[in-house]
Amino acid sequence: MSHSWHDSYLGQLRQVVGTRKLIVHSVRAILLDAQGRALFIRRRGDGYWGMPAGAMELNESVYDCMMREVKEETGLDVLRATLIAIYSSPVKQSYTDRFGNEHQVVEYLFRVDEWTGRLETETDESTDARFFPIDALPQASSERFARHHEEVFQDYLRFDGTLILK
Repeated sequence: MSHSWHDSYLGQLRQVVGTRKLIVHSVRAILLDAQGRALFIRRRGDGYWGMPAGAMELNESVYDCMMREVKEETGLDVLRATLIAIYSSPVKQSYTDRFGNEHQVVEYLFRVDEWTGRLETETDESTDARFFPIDALPQASSERFARHHEEVFQDYLRFDGTLILK
């Protein structure tokens, strides 16, 4: 069940520390359809397209976080997924969001191997959901995110069963 950002762990932490840089653990999920197209959602907050993703909550495993984010943003239930990469470079994974909050993100990239359910094109967190060819991804919110999406799919394509650490 979706809740407001202010009620989330990160939202509550921000009330205490303000815009100070935080290390945030997050997940990103790659879901492909039978034609090999990748699922992207249009985020309600900024209107840009992104893969199902989000920050980890208290008392939640990384895998549970990924399953929750996919469900909240797409309506789909993850049955099986594989961790393929962890991104933690302080230079590449640091940014300031539109509210002036600084983040250094540790991101866990999952390939969703099996899911069930009906894709919801509108949820509390998204206004649209569609599958796009990997070579024609939708516009990201910034050049930084566009480069990261490209890197994520390059890593997905080269994944050979060995965890990718960056």
